Amino acid sequence: MAIVFFIILFLILCILLITFSTIKINIQKLNFNNEEVNSALDYSFFIELYFLDKIKIFSLMINPEKLEKLNKKMNLETKIKQVNFSKIKNELPNKNEIKELVKKLKIKLDEFHLILQIGTEDVIITSAIVTGIASILGIILAKLIKNYNDEKYRYEIMPVYKNKNMVKLSFDCIIKVKMIHIINIIYTLVSKRKEKIKYERTSNRRSYDYSYE
Repeated sequence: MAIVFFIILFLILCILLITFSTIKINIQKLNFNNEEVNSALDYSFFIELYFLDKIKIFSLMINPEKLEKLNKKMNLETKIKQVNFSKIKNELPNKNEIKELVKKLKIKLDEFHLILQIGTEDVIITSAIVTGIASILGIILAKLIKNYNDEKYRYEIMPVYKNKNMVKLSFDCIIKVKMIHIINIIYTLVSKRKEKIKYERTSNRRSYDYSYE
């Protein structure tokens, strides 16, 4: 009886943890400037798990140095080359399915700071790109932000008219997603994949039957 009690208690705790936990992606810096001699992307962010949005349970920092160490340890480049991306691409959800999945995720944007300078060799193209990015950002932020705050949410998209291709980026943000929504998405994807495999098998059997006849 005691074992059964502890198993039930463990399951209840797991359910509570999943239901009331939040994954926070804290991008502390994401910088890029192609005019610099070393124009590599400079980034640092944390993937964190919070209970009740206050108690930190888990934290993982990711930056170029850590990824380099992980690559040397696990030989990630070789493993990535062995991945069949064409097969993965065929199994990815379509645009409508992606929209539905994003809605189900119910992403919350806790902070958003962006400074982006863009320049091209053509003044008209530069203006069009800046206007397009600003418009898209405005639409996205309007959907993700409930209570606007000038200090927490701000962005500047600036054109640079120097008749050359340049990008200068400075970005940081905090994204929150509840664990229960992530599990819901995983369940949806797995269910659709099973349905697809089942349908393909049924179709293959039917085509085989017809050819046999």
